[in-house]
Amino acid sequence: MFKKILLVLLGVVLALMTIILVNTFRLGNTQIEPGTPVEVDWDRDAMLDRFSRAIQYKTISGDEDDVRDTTEFYAFLNFIEDEFPLVHERLERTMFNELTPLYYWEGSDPNLNPILYMGHYDVVPIDSTDIGGWEYGPFSGSIADGYIWGRGTLDNKNNVMSLLETMEYLLTVDFQPRRGFYVSFGHDEEIGGHEGARAISRYFQDNDITLHYVLDEGGAVVLDNPMLGHKTAMVGIAEKGYLSLELTARTRGGHSSSPPKDMAIVKLSEAILKLNNNQFPAAVDGATERMFDAVASKLPFHLRMVYGNRWATERLMTRMMASDPSVAPMVRTTTAPTILRAGVKDNVLPNEARAVVNFRLLPGETFDSVKEHVTKVINDDDVTMREYGPIQVPPSMVSPVSSSTYRMLQQAIMDRFQDLYVMPYLVSGATDSRYFTGITDQIYRFSPVEFSMADMGIIHGTGERISVDSYVGAIDFYVHLIQMSTE
Repeated sequence: MFKKILLVLLGVVLALMTIILVNTFRLGNTQIEPGTPVEVDWDRDAMLDRFSRAIQYKTISGDEDDVRDTTEFYAFLNFIEDEFPLVHERLERTMFNELTPLYYWEGSDPNLNPILYMGHYDVVPIDSTDIGGWEYGPFSGSIADGYIWGRGTLDNKNNVMSLLETMEYLLTVDFQPRRGFYVSFGHDEEIGGHEGARAISRYFQDNDITLHYVLDEGGAVVLDNPMLGHKTAMVGIAEKGYLSLELTARTRGGHSSSPPKDMAIVKLSEAILKLNNNQFPAAVDGATERMFDAVASKLPFHLRMVYGNRWATERLMTRMMASDPSVAPMVRTTTAPTILRAGVKDNVLPNEARAVVNFRLLPGETFDSVKEHVTKVINDDDVTMREYGPIQVPPSMVSPVSSSTYRMLQQAIMDRFQDLYVMPYLVSGATDSRYFTGITDQIYRFSPVEFSMADMGIIHGTGERISVDSYVGAIDFYVHLIQMSTE
């Protein structure tokens, strides 16, 4: 009897091992082979000079309530009009709120829905406490050490200028697209895009224009993807929503020498602590699931085994991802207290204390579901809640990765960069492309630039720069992609 039991157990173990190994090795390969690289015959020195000068315009978007100095914005628009004469002579240009241009290149076949390529030329301010940290001036546009330096080189004048160079080049060689396309350059993306991208979206809706696809910033080529140990092109297929809630705790004030049991600051602190200790549930689905599906066969063996057998490892995998702060935003709606306000004097108990908590919503989450979670977790009638700030953005849809458009984009990336993997992913931040949900079901977020994980911090940070090779190659990429998309 004992031997029979052992044989049965051994059989079960062998069966489980067989299932696990089969599931591990049958993970499909969604990667494709690169084609012939495209290199545009264009004056590279002149192109770099134009980009350098573009960086020197201080087109800064500060806080929402700041009064914008539009002088630099108008000067930049005059600059690109002078430097790209064919674009401004031959293409139709529509201005939105005077500062966001939308260009239209009409296609030869009016029955085809047009495409929209996007960028923005406003930039974030410079941290005045760290000016000395800039090796070259933040608005110098210096070309040195193989890089172009300055605010906007990565976010996002690189897209703006490379798209302008692309259109000027294509007009020079008398290219005629079969499918028409639009190109827009927002002036207020860094403060929500209300006057730029949102106005363009309403224009499309008012004129019953349906877009074939949209390509905006968001992803890029990461030279040292830690998950794969390989160069990887990250293509955003969805982006998280944005909601801030102001929590207010109200109690009776008084003198600090006789503190009561319930004080506003204590109640507010307890509420924040409860939210921090009771995070939103995590799940590997949607855009994150598509990401793993795309590169599962390229993962290290132990990770392939875990992902290929999610029937047994789902909870472990989700828990591991949620416990890593750098990965958790991919699998859950995040909670981040960002502002605290209370008190007027050190010996006075405040009547109220306020905190702002920012949430980045996974696709599938709603404003109502977030508020329900907050109310349930805090569970205190003395703490009230209201929406805070001008920006409340629901999470986007998840764009398809099985469409011919995505495969074409994947091919264009492979042709340009050659030895890499293409991986869809969930964008944690917000882009102007969110306004075009409903105008197309295909919105992708990718800029053809390369940087390492260590360089991620220079976006919006000190020492922002882009390599010369990366910027020059962006024109090659856009020329190739536009030709593939519109012929």
